[in-house]
Amino acid sequence: MSRFVTKRQVLLYSLASVVPLLFMAMIFNYPLAFPGHYFPGTGLSMLGYIMHAEFLAAATGVLIVLPLLFPVGNRLGWLIRLTIFIVIGYGFTWVAFNVGGTSGMLFYALLVFLTFGGGTLFVFDWLTYVTRAFLSLLRWSVAIFIYVSYQVYFDLDVNIEVWKNTPAALPFGALFFFTLCLCEVSVYPILTWYLENNVKQEKRHEQILAAAEVVEL
Repeated sequence: MSRFVTKRQVLLYSLASVVPLLFMAMIFNYPLAFPGHYFPGTGLSMLGYIMHAEFLAAATGVLIVLPLLFPVGNRLGWLIRLTIFIVIGYGFTWVAFNVGGTSGMLFYALLVFLTFGGGTLFVFDWLTYVTRAFLSLLRWSVAIFIYVSYQVYFDLDVNIEVWKNTPAALPFGALFFFTLCLCEVSVYPILTWYLENNVKQEKRHEQILAAAEVVEL
């Protein structure tokens, strides 16, 4: 069982999650604020491809994160968990490579990182098993729901190849990543603290009951 986190750690966790997502939202908002201009190093084709890769990242990323959810009690267990994570991650990044080449592989890995906690995957042992599992499954379901909802809202074709190189990809990506940012700063911190505090209270209750049983004996 992981040690219980403080409010300060939850805040740092949330900030680590939102900063890269906020940067991604800014990249998509830039050409909307300055028509005809793109953030240095980007373009319509790249931004459209990012939204293409995001669907794969959101849909399959939870399978990559899954090994990280299991609690481990020793270094061997940690190594086994890390190995499974690497093997599954390699499998999906290889699929992304076959679909989109090196850029597809890199974008896929980056977007999984963003969608499931903005770079906080490797500090999951800060949190209890209950919190890790709930937040990961919530991020997965929310990302899929938001993606599909905005795709329908902007009347984008089911076939991503049709629209990913069109200007419609820009407002779609801007709103998608901005919404994920809002979730990271408004919803997930509250849930993280609530879940951690709830588990902490349950453990204290169990300890009190155990102590009472010892006294009775």
